[in-house]
Amino acid sequence: MDNPLDGRIEARFVPDRRYTALAAGGLLVALGFALAADQATGRLLAAVAAAVLAAYVAADLLFRPRVLATFEGVEINSPLLRTRLAWAEIEDVRADVRLRMGLRSTTLEIDAGATLAVLSRRAIGADPEAAARVIAAFRPPG
Repeated sequence: MDNPLDGRIEARFVPDRRYTALAAGGLLVALGFALAADQATGRLLAAVAAAVLAAYVAADLLFRPRVLATFEGVEINSPLLRTRLAWAEIEDVRADVRLRMGLRSTTLEIDAGATLAVLSRRAIGADPEAAARVIAAFRPPG
């Protein structure tokens, strides 16, 4: 079986740049609609969409890397959780797969008792199952 570390001393997981670029493009379109709309409700709706997309773009640019795994532990840097966890604090690193209305959803979960970080594929820019394997491979034996 292949070693998921492949000689790495750390693993960084960052938001996928393609989604960030798509959100930035949507932000520009929403701003254009907000400025060009004739009715107040149209301007309001476009402004709300622009604000949400701006938040996505800002979070993607400011909270990097979302997850940094090393032999010492894991650092999580997201809009709702910023923490460094030593391996002794981490109970489990796993991918959680759920089926909802026929759709499969997979998230990365880093469980440290009172702290549970749940990160989507979009947030880490990688398959959560593969990311869980790589992150768990940094855990010291024993």
